[in-house]
Amino acid sequence: MDDSPTEEHAPKAWQRSNAWARGQADRAKDWFEALRERVEIVDVGARVYERDKEAGGTLLGSALALRLFLFFVPFVLLIVGLAGVLGGPTDGSATARSAGLGGTLKNYVDDAFAQSGRTSWIALAVGLSGVATTGWSLTRAMVLSSALSWRMGGKQPMPIRAIGIVVGLVVSVSLSTAIVNRINQATGAAVASVSLFGMATIYAVLWLLLLQALPRTTTDPGASLPGAALVGVVLALLQTITQFYLPHQVSSSTQLYGQLGVLVAFLGWFFFLGRSIAFACALNAVIYEQVGSVSTLFFALPVVRAIPRKVPAVGRYFALDYVADGDDDDQHRDDPEHSGLPGIDQP
Repeated sequence: MDDSPTEEHAPKAWQRSNAWARGQADRAKDWFEALRERVEIVDVGARVYERDKEAGGTLLGSALALRLFLFFVPFVLLIVGLAGVLGGPTDGSATARSAGLGGTLKNYVDDAFAQSGRTSWIALAVGLSGVATTGWSLTRAMVLSSALSWRMGGKQPMPIRAIGIVVGLVVSVSLSTAIVNRINQATGAAVASVSLFGMATIYAVLWLLLLQALPRTTTDPGASLPGAALVGVVLALLQTITQFYLPHQVSSSTQLYGQLGVLVAFLGWFFFLGRSIAFACALNAVIYEQVGSVSTLFFALPVVRAIPRKVPAVGRYFALDYVADGDDDDQHRDDPEHSGLPGIDQP
């Protein structure tokens, strides 16, 4: 009898708590929407998040990570086979140290370089076919991520040159890893860490070329700069971890977890890279739509502003329609039809 009032009031208390929580959530949402209207950078950030979610960035990022890992396996096999065919007997331990590998991974490289010449030819053939197959699949996932981020639909033709750029990017990353590790061995970690800033710039340039080969609503290279810079920084950070932290951890973890520890470590590396690729596509699309292109600012400088007028092909390539047509850029600077955003609805 005495417990019945408490039981009756319990649902009402829960309902009041639920109503209070929903009211707080609504007020927070209204505050954030008001903040988006006042602060442009907050609005752009929110739009990037929404576009990434709309394009399935998390799912595509995971798909890219898996394909990057599958691409890496035959690529390593190709390098090992090529070294065995062209170089003959090679010191596998020295090669592993140059690549920053230790523990179980170093043992794998030692065993690979110790194989016979016939085995090297087999590894070379299998590696070539594997790189071609996984490279096509990886490029297809990148094309889909870019097309969805730019709202172009999922059915897009895949440019053949993008496959070559993907392979070249992986090769350049591998070579830079060996170069930085050599610097680390010769001069110490402090100098090698400084060189990673230069590597971030190289990665950004290479990724800019890759993004130019993916489907977008504009040919302007400036539209791909934000995403290229993001991926370049992520790659540099991942390489820092690979050079100065991961080898020791992989060596110690393989003693405890075996091959599973190696797999988890490298899958994590590829996951962060794949996720940054998908997010970079959404970042490029939203910044180009809402803010514009870096090319517009560059060609507004007094020294170079006359180039698109004298060479109309340059103006068309960088989506500077009002400059290429010889119009007054001050007159059309705020005109949506001449904003350099072809095929995109203005907000």
